[in-house]
Amino acid sequence: MAEHQHLQFSKKSGLTITTVEEGSIAEETGIVAGDRLLTLNGREMKDILDYRFRADEEKILLELIKPNGEVWEVDVEKGYDEDMGIGFEEMKIRQCPNKCAFCFVDQMPKGQRKGLYIRDEDYRFSFLFGNYITLTNLSRKDKARIFEQKMSPLYISVHTTDLELRRELLKNRHARDILTEIKEMTDHGIVLHTQVVLCPGVNDGAALTKSIEDLARFYPAVASLAIVPVGLTRHREGLPEIEEVTVDYAKRFLDDLPAWQERFQGELGTPFLFAADEWFVKGGVPFPPLESYLDLVQLENGVGMVPLFMKEFQSLSSELPKSFSGPSRISIATGTSFSSYLEDCVNSLDLNGLNLEVVPVTNHFFGDSVTVTGLLTGGDIIQAVKNRRMNTLLRSSDEILLIPSVALNDEGQSFLDGTTPQDIAVEIESPVHVVPSDAGGLINFLQNVPELLHQ
Repeated sequence: MAEHQHLQFSKKSGLTITTVEEGSIAEETGIVAGDRLLTLNGREMKDILDYRFRADEEKILLELIKPNGEVWEVDVEKGYDEDMGIGFEEMKIRQCPNKCAFCFVDQMPKGQRKGLYIRDEDYRFSFLFGNYITLTNLSRKDKARIFEQKMSPLYISVHTTDLELRRELLKNRHARDILTEIKEMTDHGIVLHTQVVLCPGVNDGAALTKSIEDLARFYPAVASLAIVPVGLTRHREGLPEIEEVTVDYAKRFLDDLPAWQERFQGELGTPFLFAADEWFVKGGVPFPPLESYLDLVQLENGVGMVPLFMKEFQSLSSELPKSFSGPSRISIATGTSFSSYLEDCVNSLDLNGLNLEVVPVTNHFFGDSVTVTGLLTGGDIIQAVKNRRMNTLLRSSDEILLIPSVALNDEGQSFLDGTTPQDIAVEIESPVHVVPSDAGGLINFLQNVPELLHQ
């Protein structure tokens, strides 16, 4: 390690190191939280992706600036892919240049925390977390970086491949031709997963047929296409009128889906086209077998979540004890769209001494047309539990309430309305536990109920 003289750097230069793991390579070389990483092997570090792209090498040279302004160079020899043991501050997310008529941000109620009104459009978050982007704000430098660092796959909101219609949907007259953008990406070896948010009477019909045909021509570089029904809240003041997806509309869409999938299975060797779970829930149509979703590449987009949960629950439920030393009552809060499926799972169990019950939570915060669990608020959960108790004369002391983690923010601390699990526990006067949203998380909790009851 070599110390260098004081040099002048911008306070914004480099990446601020926030954590250093005990016993890590970073700790051994004198790196501490508060240091800023300026360069790695001579390349400027603008964000964590720059670091991740270059930190796998066995020999690396780090240039850091200490909190006192002192600049260090640190030579490191390590195993390939061996982690340095440092963590960085969160990246600031890029803003979206579009004003989509169906953007959920614009359908938020007023007066919530500022972070809920951010329109994100950041290719880095698409690569890291599967966020969907429209490819409308990329500079040449951005693209060069994507190609150099092979940021693949990316997740793209297409909505339509018709240029003028897409500009109208995005409310962005400067949006470039999406097919040209996709070709450039795929020519450089970037794999794309795509989606269309379907708005009745707008980008369906002939426009949807064109979009499907256009995107399928890029397979396998465009690896999949998910069709998602537009989601509307009751907070649409000043926004263009959009028709809601009805039960009949959902059924008609699902009637057409198998023909597309069978065609692509024959031509491409894959169904290629997938329907979000909301279509089946809305239309009251049975889900296809889990196997038809292949590798569940669009799972985080709500494609195959319900069939996966049902299959895993059925498989894992045999691991539960047959009796409990209770008696005890456990209630599980969930969105109205998933409640009947969860009730089927719960009713399939025969657990002596343990009463499981599903609490469907109507979404008053956004409006009852929003039915997914991930958009539930603490206030609505409290109201649902209290209403149920009034109708059943249950006492708070009889109940443990489970809340799926998907309803909370990334830190697992608060709901969209700012309430916390602790707030719910105080209001309903019952223990509240946050559990992972998958079947494994629920089953694991139930396996440990005997210990919880004796704490």
